Amino acid sequence: MEVFSNQEQLRLFLQSILLGVGIGAVYDLLRAPRRVFGFGWLATAVCDALFWLVLLAALFEFNLLFAMGQSRYFVLAGAAGGAVLYFQLISAAVLAVLEGVLRGIVQLIAGLCWLGRTIRQRWRQSPLVGKIRFFAKKFAKPSSIFRGKGIK
Repeated sequence: MEVFSNQEQLRLFLQSILLGVGIGAVYDLLRAPRRVFGFGWLATAVCDALFWLVLLAALFEFNLLFAMGQSRYFVLAGAAGGAVLYFQLISAAVLAVLEGVLRGIVQLIAGLCWLGRTIRQRWRQSPLVGKIRFFAKKFAKPSSIFRGKGIK
């Protein structure tokens, strides 16, 4: 069992605070779509399960890579403290930005759909479409050579 110096333990604690901030950011990344789109209970459950999987994987990797596989309670305390700091200080701003971006994407997609419908309606009403249909019908008719009598 390797012994960490006080300086290494302090560095590990500060890194765990950053881990907690990252966990809070992941939570907000999954919370913003729920708030914008009004997910039902099933999608909320899927988002919660995804969050917990990411959280557990992040804690496991952090413990393996930085704490050298040693369980240290100050790492959990630092991650929890970092998450609390994130939610108290910047969560509202991050959520506002994420929700604004999502609403902007929704409006952009709605605008593109409206533009596509408008173009399609105007295309169908243009005289060029009538001419194309006329010629298409002419070419779609079977040739007189191949009618039931055969070639003479």
